[in-house]
Amino acid sequence: MNGRQAGLGLIEVLVAALVFALGLLGLLGAQISARQHGMEALQRSVATELARDLLERMRSNPRQLQAYRLDNVAPASAASTPRACARSAAAAGGSLGCSPAELAEHDLAEWLQLLAGAATVATVDGAQAAVAGLLEPRACVAVTAGRVSVAIAWRGLEPMASPGESSCGTGGGWYGPADELRRVLVMQSWIGAPDSGAGE
Repeated sequence: MNGRQAGLGLIEVLVAALVFALGLLGLLGAQISARQHGMEALQRSVATELARDLLERMRSNPRQLQAYRLDNVAPASAASTPRACARSAAAAGGSLGCSPAELAEHDLAEWLQLLAGAATVATVDGAQAAVAGLLEPRACVAVTAGRVSVAIAWRGLEPMASPGESSCGTGGGWYGPADELRRVLVMQSWIGAPDSGAGE
């Protein structure tokens, strides 16, 4: 084999290595993109479950719908310990029952802890910390004559057009200057008033 043939063989190896490296970079990019899409889907699932949870709480306490209203509330700004009471006095042996107003207060405090990720905690550096949940969530709950709208906004991973189905989370710069990282889920329901003859 002469020197010219050896040089051609080396060039072929280098070209093959370059093609292989480009293929690996493409595969890595696809994997990162898939992880981001998976994270976005997980965040939307969490938001859906949280919205359903709050609607069910409201449905079980229909006389206090107005007490559940929220306007761009972040869990940290409304952090409080849920009142130690049960949904009915019978459930707690008659000692920890809540009035409907107290139940609404309890529900919101507990739900805001869930919004902050309190359902999934782990020990981090010797302390309990939320390890899942939504990224920088904010909640908006509107009630108009039995029509209830629960909107949950959170931070996405990639910029995109801000969703227009709700203004929850807009205008505060929480999700970028043009809200380009804002994601929002809106769930609506009708919760009719209970019979007027029913006792509280």
